[in-house]
Formats: sequence, C-alpha cells, structure tokens
Amino acid sequence: MKKVDLAADIRTQSGNKQARKLRKESMIPAVLYEKDKKGRLLKIDAKEISSMIEKNGENVVVKLRIDGSEIPAVIKEVQRDPVHKKLVHVDFQPVSLHEVIHAELPIVLVNGERVEKNGWVIHKQMLQVEVEGEVEKIPANLTIDASKYKAGDVLRVADIEISKELSIINDGSEVIFSIKAFKEEPVDLVFDRTEPELVGDDGKEKGHIKS
Repeated sequence: MKKVDLAADIRTQSGNKQARKLRKESMIPAVLYEKDKKGRLLKIDAKEISSMIEKNGENVVVKLRIDGSEIPAVIKEVQRDPVHKKLVHVDFQPVSLHEVIHAELPIVLVNGERVEKNGWVIHKQMLQVEVEGEVEKIPANLTIDASKYKAGDVLRVADIEISKELSIINDGSEVIFSIKAFKEEPVDLVFDRTEPELVGDDGKEKGHIKS
C-alpha cells in the first residue's frame, strides 16, 4: 500500500449535532479504532482528506499525525452523503506494515473503448475483490486490460493473475465481467398476408377478382 501523511486533531464531543458543526467548519469527524481501547475521536480537514482519497484511493497506509505522534493506520470505512457524495465520516484502524489484513481492491478496467469499437459490450458483474496479505504488499486497485478479451469471453475470479504474496478471498467461480457481441434484433415487419374473403351483397362468398 502507498503511504501518505494526514494531520488529525483530537475532538472531545460526539453525536450528530457535533458532526454537523464540524462539517460547517470544513472538518470531517473521524474515529481511530485501536485494539482493546475505546475509539479515539478525531477531526480532519475536509479538503485535505478528500484530496488524499481522490488521488490515492482508500487502500493506503495513512500516517496519522496526532499531537506530535505518528500512527500508521488503514481506512476501515468511509461514509458519504447519499445525495452529494461528499465525505461525512471516516473510520481508521491502526496497523503495522507487516500485519496481514483483509482489503477490498477496486477493479479498474482499462482499454474498454477498444472493446466497444468492435461493437461489443462489457457486462461488469463485480466492482471489487477481497484479498488478504501484508499491509505493504496490497496494491491500491486491481487493474485489468479489457482489450485482451473478445466477444464470448468470461473473466472469473480464478482467472485473475495476482501477486503470490496475496490471496483472493472471493469464490473462484464468481464472474468479474463477460463480453458479448452487441446484436440488435431486427424488427419483424412481416404482416399476415392472408387475403380477405370477398362477400357479395347477397352475403355469399365470391372468388378472387381476376384481371
């Protein structure tokens, strides 16, 4: 995992009222969950943490600078506003660089436009995979080159090539994506060609009109 620095301050109050007050001050409430200890309440500059996550993703080792000390931690959970998608709360968990943890790797597909140029469609079924490994060995994401696949191909978890230092937790049979040839079904414009029967004034059927 990439390592980044982040300043954090101690806060003494919790609750929704306090959280709203912090957000008005452009601060984000956060909690550092230390083992066998009560969660440490923190507040972090909203712009700083938003920029950090935007640039590096959530799979990073964050060196939290708190009251002159540095605590390496990983992001345990990020909460966002459901409407505006802005950060509203972050949970951290302390780690050592050689500690084995579970992490969710976002799946990033590249060169998808090359697939679409062929008239094919990529059907994504998974957005992330769960892995286990040492903190410093876990990448920010799992990148897959879509241009290596063609119509009819199906990529499953078992097909992923990943570092031997990592283990994938997901079932190997799970489908990450499949590629299908886009075919527009023709509209059937064939009407019933049965000729109507001609009925005379006397109500009797007549034959077809001859030219």
